[in-house]
Amino acid sequence: MRAPRRGAFTLIELLVALLILGVLGAGAGLRVWTFHTPQREADRAMRWLYGVLARADRTGQSFSLHIGDGRPSCLVAIRDGLGESERLEASEGCSFERRLSDIANVTYSPQWGTFTAAMTIRVRGAGGGAHYLILSGQGRLRTAPSPN
Repeated sequence: MRAPRRGAFTLIELLVALLILGVLGAGAGLRVWTFHTPQREADRAMRWLYGVLARADRTGQSFSLHIGDGRPSCLVAIRDGLGESERLEASEGCSFERRLSDIANVTYSPQWGTFTAAMTIRVRGAGGGAHYLILSGQGRLRTAPSPN
């Protein structure tokens, strides 16, 4: 005699499997979203700065970029003539720092698409690692593991 064949999973088995997958997925997702590395923070700052550049190009209004020394550290873009500003605060465990050899701020000119001077921003992580956001005088942005 043969045992009767089972055709499919029961509803309870299916729900338990989905629950396990959901818990594993949520745990992995939380780790990805809460783990801030200097490289990710530099990429986030570069995307924010691209948005500020796009708004400046669209309006024709120049802006000055400063590194705020408060806690948490931040990048501040102040539109010239208007006094309006945009801020990007560093994520928890990260900070923005300028190199001592760099000037305190740079100004972007949308008419020419250039910065008044080059600037390198060090993005420091809580673990001591660093990544760099590099603004060239020609208006280009990039991130790099070293300041050169």
